[in-house]
Amino acid sequence: MMNQEEQLWSYIDGFCNDAEKAEIEAKLETNDNFKQLYHQLLEVNEQLQMHLEIDEPSMSFTRNVMDKVQQEIAPVKLKTKVDSRIIYAIGGFFSVTLFGILVYAIATATPDFKVTMPSINLESKLDGLMNTTTLSVFVFLNAVLLLIYLDFFLQKGMKKAGKK
Repeated sequence: MMNQEEQLWSYIDGFCNDAEKAEIEAKLETNDNFKQLYHQLLEVNEQLQMHLEIDEPSMSFTRNVMDKVQQEIAPVKLKTKVDSRIIYAIGGFFSVTLFGILVYAIATATPDFKVTMPSINLESKLDGLMNTTTLSVFVFLNAVLLLIYLDFFLQKGMKKAGKK
């Protein structure tokens, strides 16, 4: 619950709802200490309103600030230079490693050049798979994939045209 000063400040500023307003007005009529505190806060509020003036910057404030900003020395870009020897050393290490792996694989391989092609008998298996429904589903899926690709391709072209 808010203390008395907070209640009175919200009442003076007009930030309280109707129920709180009625409660504070009832307290003001019955409680003398509350009424005295209310009058003190009213005096403070009046003094604050009389002595506080809003300071406005001069007409050329923005221009003066921008002139000062333009006079500042622009920061120099940080230029880091990577030593090319480091790059060559890393590349050389990986090249030597890959070459060593290749030499090891060739040295330990047993040369067996007998190549036989496997024979697959698909005659009996394809009869059950190839029917009009399967072919229709295959064509439909390919058409959907083609449309998705076409949409992506056109959107990419529209984005490039929009940027220009």
